[in-house]
Parts: sequence; C-alpha cells; structure tokens
Amino acid sequence: MGSITEERIANVTYGNHERHKMDVYLPENRSTDETGVIVLIHGGGFVAGDKTELEPVALKLMAKGFAVVNINYRLVDLAGVLDDPPVHQASPINIHHQLDDIAAAVELAWSKRTEWAVGDTWYIVGHSAGATLAMLHAYGEDNADGRIKATANLAGVTTFAFNDESEVDLLDPRLKELFYRIVGAEATNENKLAYMAASPYWVANNSGGVPTISVRPEDNTIGPIPDLSESQYNSLTTLLNSKGSASVHVEIAGAGHGFGEPGKWDEVVAETTAFFRAQ
Repeated sequence: MGSITEERIANVTYGNHERHKMDVYLPENRSTDETGVIVLIHGGGFVAGDKTELEPVALKLMAKGFAVVNINYRLVDLAGVLDDPPVHQASPINIHHQLDDIAAAVELAWSKRTEWAVGDTWYIVGHSAGATLAMLHAYGEDNADGRIKATANLAGVTTFAFNDESEVDLLDPRLKELFYRIVGAEATNENKLAYMAASPYWVANNSGGVPTISVRPEDNTIGPIPDLSESQYNSLTTLLNSKGSASVHVEIAGAGHGFGEPGKWDEVVAETTAFFRAQ
C-alpha cells in the first residue's frame, strides 16, 4: 500500500448559512491511529474575520503532522455600533449562535475522520475572539464527551464578567454596545450570569476545563480595550491546574496581538504543538 498524500479540501459545508464552511488540511502519511486533528477558529472581535486569514497557520500546523479543520462561523452584527452615540439594538447572531456553529462543524468533521484517515485525538485552537470561542467549546457542554483533549488560547479574552454594572458604565459606549450584542444581554446586575456564561474562566470554574496553553503576545492591546490579559491568563491557568487540567501560560516576546511580526507565528505553532503532544 502506497503512502497517503497530502490533501486539502476547501469549503466543506457543515450547515445552511453561507458562512457554514470549513477548509480541511490533511497531512501526508496520516493514519487513524496517530494523526491528531486541530480545529482552528479565526478572530475578528466576533463581528468580522475569515478562515482564510489563518490559512498560513493551518499550513504550519499541518507541517507539524496535524490535520486541521479551519472554520468560518456566523458573525455578530456591527451595524451602528461605531456611531456616536452607538445604535442600541440586538444582533440576530450572538456568541451562543457562534458556539452552535462550532459544535456543528466539529460534529461534521468528527463524522469524516475515517474518510479523511485521521485519528480520535482532537484539539481546538483559536486566535483572539476565536480563542474565546475555542475555550468555551472545550470547557462547555458541547465537549461533554471529552472529544477535545486540549485547547490553545492565542491572545483571547477569558472573561466578560463584572462585579457591578457601574464598572461597565465606565466603558466607551461603543464597547458597552458591542458587549451587549456579543453576549445577547444587557450588562446589568440582573444579567451577571449571562456574562459569566460567555466567559471561559467561569465556564471552566464550573466544568473543570481541559488542559490549556494560553499564548500571550507581549503587546496584547486591541484598540481602546484595556489589556488585562496577563492577569487573566495567570488566573485561568491557576484555576485549571487546581482542577486537574494541566495548563500553562507563555508569552511571545516582541509580538503584537496578531502575532504578525516575522517568525512569531512559528513560535506560537511550536509552543502549541509541543503542548498538545505532551498531553
């Protein structure tokens, strides 16, 4: 029997929406016994982005011997958010719909593993907003069967939670409106639990999570949003370790939020794949 060649399959459909598409990257010499699968989720603040932006990352992961499922998902409506003052209206798509999309994509891809000649050891990786979605999927009920063994948080947000609504009132009104549309609930004391339910830290606190590598760029600022990621990642890592999900937090020196500086994505991929292989 000859060796299995590398294969790429573009725009596999996993649902009815135009964004229910995923690109699949299958390494050469893969097997159902040994080839791990990485689900890859793009960023874009939950309102933008496309799987094509992470194609170079998918190729790097495939070069490390992993199969990659690089997915698109529906986006939160940004219309009017940047107006002064912002238009206050609900988005037809919020973070929970996006998580439904990820679950559907994973389910379809899982059903194809024999056809694609890949194994049962699966991981999930996201960048920025995609990292938040990846963690929520890995820690939440959609992964109750333990299909996802570990996750990588690449510059994502680990919590939207707040102690009192007065904290949220201090934010730029556009940011407050964006959070409302993402979470699908007003940022009030009555809705604290809704914001916790959209926060990987608090979902992991309830479930125990899975092993996680949090990869923080040295400069993780995003527009006007305060960068709290160093303390957030330390808190998440401590929580996960306390619950038996062996986790680490690493920093990529000289990297910005998008890891776009020369060689930085190579460092991210090396750290992530080494962590996955150690699980």
